[in-house]
Amino acid sequence: MLYIYIGCLAFGAVYALASFVLGAHGFDHGSFDHGGVDGHTGGDGADVPSPFNPLVIASAIATFGAVGTITKLGFKMGDLLSSIYALAFSGAVGAAIFFGVVKLMYGSQSNSTFSVTDLIGAEAEVITPIPQNGYGEIALIYNGIRYNFSARAYQEKPIGRRETVRIKDVLGNTVIVTRKISIEDIDLIEKENRSMEKEKENN
Repeated sequence: MLYIYIGCLAFGAVYALASFVLGAHGFDHGSFDHGGVDGHTGGDGADVPSPFNPLVIASAIATFGAVGTITKLGFKMGDLLSSIYALAFSGAVGAAIFFGVVKLMYGSQSNSTFSVTDLIGAEAEVITPIPQNGYGEIALIYNGIRYNFSARAYQEKPIGRRETVRIKDVLGNTVIVTRKISIEDIDLIEKENRSMEKEKENN
């Protein structure tokens, strides 16, 4: 039984080292792609974290091996009693890893992912001018994270840099935006309309 404990401990240690070196934490951070709408994840289709996550299982196995080895060599316990302690501790550590790490990271992932439809109506800033019949670039803050998107102007009207726009639609990897109308713009439009009406009356 001692060799089983040592094997479990070695496996857990190797897995932890490999995870640290390769950055493989045993769960996928599938989030909305910065700089585009590729690989977006809708809120309705998100996977629920599993207690059989590789990180949870490896931690439980390593704990089983460590506790089993300690109880056998340090406390001279029999196989049955040492296995009971090892199973109890491995279950507790596995649960702690699952609820304290995996679910925490899943919650963080869920907060940072969103559906493309969530962008519609959001405000953004033009960082690369959007020409007529062409593409520019916008930036916006969503859930505390900055994203950049390729953008076209609605009705093909050019929009200058640093102007505030509102996202009207999303087509593939491109967002369709309209210039945000301010109170000053509304006043200007009204003045132009009144001027046009006066010209018509004079004519």
